[in-house]
Amino acid sequence: MSDDLWRAVREYLEQHEEAKAKARGRRGPRSRLVDAILVMLLAKPMRAAEIAGILGYSTRYISSYLSYWKTRGYVEYESGLWYLTTLGEEYAREVLDRESRDRFNEFAAVAQRILNSLPDKTAINSKREARPRRQAGPPLPFIAGLKGKPGNKQQNRGLTASCALDVIAEELDEEEAEIMRFLLDHYAKWGTTYIYLDQLQEGMQADFQWLVKNLRSLQTKGFIYIYRDPRLGMRVGMSKKTKDVLEACSAGLDA
Repeated sequence: MSDDLWRAVREYLEQHEEAKAKARGRRGPRSRLVDAILVMLLAKPMRAAEIAGILGYSTRYISSYLSYWKTRGYVEYESGLWYLTTLGEEYAREVLDRESRDRFNEFAAVAQRILNSLPDKTAINSKREARPRRQAGPPLPFIAGLKGKPGNKQQNRGLTASCALDVIAEELDEEEAEIMRFLLDHYAKWGTTYIYLDQLQEGMQADFQWLVKNLRSLQTKGFIYIYRDPRLGMRVGMSKKTKDVLEACSAGLDA
């Protein structure tokens, strides 16, 4: 890909980010990784390397997320440390509250199961003759139709995508693998081998400079292509090399 086209990619992403900010205003993260990062920063300001070491990611990868959410006003950077803004602190506390509610609901469900497992004294002491159990009728048509039927297309694509990622993983670094995992997950869910660049950045919530750098590396290695659609924008798709791996995995799973 020429330098001019890569420059166009950068300009497109910058313009898209500006348009999103104007059209939607600020929006909270939708990534569990971002939730984890912000909750950690709620405890104290930290270096990206500290966060990366605790969460098990590369420092560059964590830095890309922090840079992305810095532009949205959730974090700030000073003297080597990342810290939460007022907006980021509010969101991190919401995450903590949500997780606390989830844990309470989980424990409440366990307590209910324990209670339900206790013998019913009324039933034990009752001398009434138990009613005969009603025989189950024929299964509903749609349930009967599922019995013995092989996995649906989405499940099969998921297995194929997982196989393909395992095959190509040796040629990828951690950051490239994260992008390919997203593209393959997208394929497994929707059955398409391409996605538009703005959708990719939004879905990964990635810093655009980090994204462009790694897309360029993946394109150099022959795993993706980038096409400029005059009407719809930049398209990122799986190359023939990647599609061949998918086809081989699919054939192997069907064998």
